[in-house]
Amino acid sequence: MDEQSFRIEIRPAEATQLDLLESTFDPDSLSRDHYRRYEKQQRGDGIYLIAWHDQTPVGHFLLLWSGPHDAAVMDAIDITNSAYLEAGATLGRYQRRGVATAIIQEAERLAKARGCTHIGLEVGSTDNPDAKRLYTKMGYVDWGGGEFLIQWEYHDKNGQQGIETEMVTYLRKPLV
Repeated sequence: MDEQSFRIEIRPAEATQLDLLESTFDPDSLSRDHYRRYEKQQRGDGIYLIAWHDQTPVGHFLLLWSGPHDAAVMDAIDITNSAYLEAGATLGRYQRRGVATAIIQEAERLAKARGCTHIGLEVGSTDNPDAKRLYTKMGYVDWGGGEFLIQWEYHDKNGQQGIETEMVTYLRKPLV
């Protein structure tokens, strides 16, 4: 792919795109995560930001107007006026091309315009060093409260339900 012709556009998800997002990012899952994220957008809880290259979705983040809602963080940090990013992903062949950076910058702009004073996110403590390096480079700092466990339900392509867990740390950035 020619670097000079690589352009992305960041837009909120639309209902007509959800099946494409599911098949592009989660072909082996029946969890319908993109539908749930879109529902949060429809309720006004945030914006599901999608990065597009031509007609191809190449990355996403869910920007929530409040969060996180993990007890470990809420007990230690005042999350009032703090936006929260979750569910970030970039397709492998588009990684290290500025996709995540562009989505995060747009999320920061939107959060600040909404009156948020901080923005934060969780990152895998050991399994995602590249993402953690990017977030640190963008000004996100470790909250100082250590790692904690998060979990979520999933449904695989065979309809089997399970629970995934991950040790994460919370990173935060002031929006100035």
